[in-house]
Order: sequence, then C-alpha cells, then structure tokens
Amino acid sequence: MSTDQSPETEGRPAPRSRRRQLTVGAVAAAVLVAGGGGAYWASTAFSGDTNGSGSTDAGRSPDGGPPRLALDGTATSARDSGEGVAPGEPMGPRGYRAEGELPDGPKAAAVYKPGHDVSRAQVAKLAEALHVKGTIKDQEGRWQAGGGQGKGPRLTAERGAAGGAWTYQNGQTVPLDADPDPAPGGKPLSEKKAEDAVRPALRALGLEDATLDAGSSVGGTRTVTASPRVDHLPTHGWDSTFVVDDKGTITRAQGSWNKTDKGEVYPVQSATATLDEMNKANQSRGGHGDEGERGNEPAKVGDAVFGLSLERSHGRPLLVPAWIYKVERPGGGDLEVTHPAVQQKYLKPSKTSGHPSKPGSGDVGAGGKQPSQAIESYKAEGRTLKLTFWGGVCDTYKATADESGSTVKVKIDAKPKKDGKNVCIKIAKKQTAEVELDKKLGDRKVVDARDGEKLPRK
Repeated sequence: MSTDQSPETEGRPAPRSRRRQLTVGAVAAAVLVAGGGGAYWASTAFSGDTNGSGSTDAGRSPDGGPPRLALDGTATSARDSGEGVAPGEPMGPRGYRAEGELPDGPKAAAVYKPGHDVSRAQVAKLAEALHVKGTIKDQEGRWQAGGGQGKGPRLTAERGAAGGAWTYQNGQTVPLDADPDPAPGGKPLSEKKAEDAVRPALRALGLEDATLDAGSSVGGTRTVTASPRVDHLPTHGWDSTFVVDDKGTITRAQGSWNKTDKGEVYPVQSATATLDEMNKANQSRGGHGDEGERGNEPAKVGDAVFGLSLERSHGRPLLVPAWIYKVERPGGGDLEVTHPAVQQKYLKPSKTSGHPSKPGSGDVGAGGKQPSQAIESYKAEGRTLKLTFWGGVCDTYKATADESGSTVKVKIDAKPKKDGKNVCIKIAKKQTAEVELDKKLGDRKVVDARDGEKLPRK
C-alpha cells in the first residue's frame, strides 16, 4: 500500500556546497543550496550509535586503529564500491585542479556528533532574542513558544538526547504556513546591519564565534549564515540561517545550538591527497557538474582549509574531518566544496550509500532516480503507519510497505515537485508520511527497506 505525502513540519538548512557572493538572481538566498550528491542533509543530532563513540561501526580496524567509519552517499572513495578510476588511469577531462600548493594539515582529527537535550531555559533565552512571547510548551518531544492558532511568531526546538534543531517564523512577513519564503520588494539592509540584527540570537545559541556570511540577498531580504566552529575548527554544512527584512526584523530562521560530543580520532590526509580522492569519487559518477566547471576544463581550486563537514552515517548526521576547498566560479565569486579527509582505509560505504554503477546508468549519482529516504521512527494507529524522516521541501514523498507475517518493510521515495510558480528553497524538514497496511501491525516488527534495520516505535 502507499500514500502520497507532501512536506510538512519544520525546516532545516542542508547544504553540501556553499556559494559566496551570490547575485540577486540566485533565488535560494533564504538558505544555503545543496550541492553534489543529490541529497538534502539535515543538520540535526541523532540518538546514539552502535558503539557510543561517535563512530558508527563496532569493533576496531585490523591494524588496531579506530573502527572503520561508514559514510553514506558518495563521500567514500569509488574504489570502495569497485567502481571508478583504476590506479594510474587518467582522470578524464572533468574534475578539480589545484592552482598552487595545498596545505598538509594535521595528522589526526576527531569526528563529532551534533546535538544535546535542549532545556526549557535555553529555548526561553532564544525566544527572548527572537521576540517570541508566551509560555514554552512541551509538545510531542518538542519545545514550542508562540504561534497560537497559527498567528504570531513561533519558535520550535527539538528536545531529547538528539535535540538541538530549531526553527522560527515571525508569522507576519512570513506566514506560519509559507512555503517557500516570499521575497518582498525593497532595498535590503547592508551586510553589517543584517549581521547586527541576528547577534542576540547568536549569543543565545552559543554562536558568538561563528563565521558570518551576509552576502546573499533577494528582494528586500538579506540572509545571514552563521557557520560555527567546533574545537576551533570551521564547519561546513552545519549552519544556522537568518532571513532579515529591510527593517532589520528576522522573518525566518533555522539552525542548531552549538553543542557536540567528541567521538573517535581518525588519521587524516593532506588537502592534495583528499582532492585526488574527491576527483575519483566524482569521476565514478560521471563528473562533478558543479558551477565551478567551465566546459571540459577542470574547476580551479584556489585554496583549502581543514575543518569539519556535515556527513551522514547510516542516515544519521555526523561532523567528519574534511578539507573545505575554495573553487573559482566562471561568473565571479567562489564556491566551497568539501570531501572527508579521513584516510581511505578507515572509510567504507554504509548500508544506505547507494553507490552508482556506470556513469549514465540511471543509478543514484549518475543523474538517475533519487535514493529513498532514511526513516527515523514510526507510529502505528490501527492499520496506518506514520513514518518520520528528513527530506527536502522541493520533493513530494510516497511511503510504501511490503508486508509479511512477521515483518513490515517500509520505504519512502522522493519525487521532485513540478511547480513553476514558486521558487524552491533547498532545505530539509523533519516530515511524516503515512502508509496503510493490509491489516493491523500487531506484533510484527517494522524495518527500513534500505538496510533492513529495525525502526524505533515512538
């Protein structure tokens, strides 16, 4: 059985690459745009892992080092999947090429798990900074302030061990049911004034030392992106974003508190070696195709900075040591792309990776069908299963179930919206999709069809 479901609930930014100096024509100013890999990555925390260490595989590696780190999507090298370019084989016309010498970086670095159990006091402090009034209520594992009867400002924050994600709408300039953001006319504030407007919220979130980027504007709004530092390292993809109107009012915002748990320490490689691995991974799926590319010429890499990139392991977010590359764009400005810096022998594809076959085959990564969504949990009400997952607002979703006497395998597939009337902002939201079973669930277990893992019942 299946049921179509459109996105609902709260939004989260989800970038894989970061564009600098965007023009007004770059309409996704409200959040950062997702890049390579074709997936929206929600920067929330997750509730534990298999060994509690911040790594996602139990057991040590054969050489006595840390356990191999399982990463989703195309983050691991193509040679792990048996695909890609053989040693000594030319990379072909597409890829990234360094213009000068790139840094070596450290010898080892840790992974980090985002998230913490958000307290009522923390939400109250953020609500005050965002001028949200009213009682802070605990509703289905979330804190919510304001937004009574669909009106007025509303702040929502995930709680529990995996909490930390929050979202805000002012309910006026941006109605609570607005999707996507409207882009009103007018002249946007200067970058400095827009940054000043979000500083009270940054202090409440522990983001005083975050790197700010206020270079994107659409109509009369300007977006301020705050990229936190973790153990003095810059992060990529784990951002908080604030849309500020021409009067200095925050109209919509979303992000995370700057809280992480340190996990396993992994040997890491230089920016040059990591660039080679990124080229191999991109070549295995038919070239990167990013904005930095000019025809068949390699995109030029001007510099690289060592930091932490938001990746996924078995569908769960993880901040992984990575190199952040500055790629020159033909039209001006630059583009940031990342690749994990962990040495290849400590990486392996996860069960949900979906590695591509040959370029152009139609598999994930080759421009074919999108991967199914990783499912977080489920609720059972009679014959109906309500599945919770993270997915982009640019897609609609269909949940399906394959039933047997002891097991129900569930899957959520994404289909791009075909609506030319609105601008689609590439963010991820925590959403639900429903599927009706042939009979009541009873004592049957529910598993994710992607990897066969049993899903928790909420």
